[in-house]
This record gives sequence, structure tokens and C-alpha cells, in this order.
Amino acid sequence: MNSKKPKTGIKPLTKSFWELSRPRQEAFLKNLYDLSPENKSLFRLRLGNGESAVFEALKKEIQKETVDRLPRYRKIRLVKINTILRNANKYALPMAQQIKLKKEVWVGMCTFIRKKDYLPDRYEIACARHLGEYLKMITDHILEKSEVEDILKKEKDYLSKIIETGIYLPHIEDVYCQYFTRRLDFINHPFT
Repeated sequence: MNSKKPKTGIKPLTKSFWELSRPRQEAFLKNLYDLSPENKSLFRLRLGNGESAVFEALKKEIQKETVDRLPRYRKIRLVKINTILRNANKYALPMAQQIKLKKEVWVGMCTFIRKKDYLPDRYEIACARHLGEYLKMITDHILEKSEVEDILKKEKDYLSKIIETGIYLPHIEDVYCQYFTRRLDFINHPFT
């Protein structure tokens, strides 16, 4: 029994696409473009030099899901925020832009948490997770040591001000202790 399996993968699909007439190819691409907002962003990135436009759109979506929800809503849609960050990763945005988006997320979530009372712990846990990921991205992906130290110092000062307000944020304080007490001691006194 030598039955051939149908070919899988992109190659047969690519061949079928190129066999279509030019108007049918254009109609197919238009259907893909109209299918979802993610596809529109992907088309802008890959075909239209729209990297900054896509970055700004993602940043605006993050603000809409965090800080802009303050006056009207009591909830942050964590799933939506995670989807936005996943899309940034899928679009293969430069690491510098992904770091800025991650900062936008944790700062926006922290602002939301500080302005509202009696929120579920999952918001602070998610904020602390994004803060930790942001700090890890900075230490892992920024090559210039002085730039890393400057950013970490600014973040340490910002977090210190938040902690000094007296709002009980244990998960954020844990991330603060994890990244700043140990790392600054190491920077000031390496190998002692």
C-alpha cells in the first residue's frame, strides 16, 4: 500500500496562490486583509513600512485597556492586554518597541490599581509579572551597560515613590526587592 499523503505546509498553498489569475490573487489578499485587525497590522508591517504606525496603535490599545478605563470601569481586561502583547511579539516588532509596550502595560496597570480600591489580587499579580518581565527584558536585551543602569535607576526611583505612598502592593514590592536590592548591591560591590 503505497498511498501518497497529501502535501502539507506552505509550499502547495503558495503554488496554488501563484496559479490564480492576478485579479483573484488581489481579491484573496483583500479578503485576508479584511479578515481581522491583526491581519491589517501585519500587512502594514510587512508591506507598507508601517512599523511606527503599528507600534503607536498597539500603545494606544494598551492605554485604552489600562489608564483610559479609570473613570468608567472597575476592571482591567487582562486577556485583552495579553493579546496585545502577543500581537506585538507576532508582528516581530523591534525589541526596543516591545520593551516600551511592556513598560506601558505595567505602568498603566499600576496606575489603575493605585486609583481604585478593593480590586482582586490578580490585577496586582499580573502587574508584578509584567514589571518583572519588563525589567528582565531591559537587563537581557539592552547591550549598553550604562543605559541599563540609567533605566534601572529611573524605575527604582519610580517604584520607591509608589511603595512610599503606603498602598499595600506586596507582589510589586517582591519584584522591587528581587531586582533592586540584590542587583544594586552587586553593581556597587561585585564579587564580595
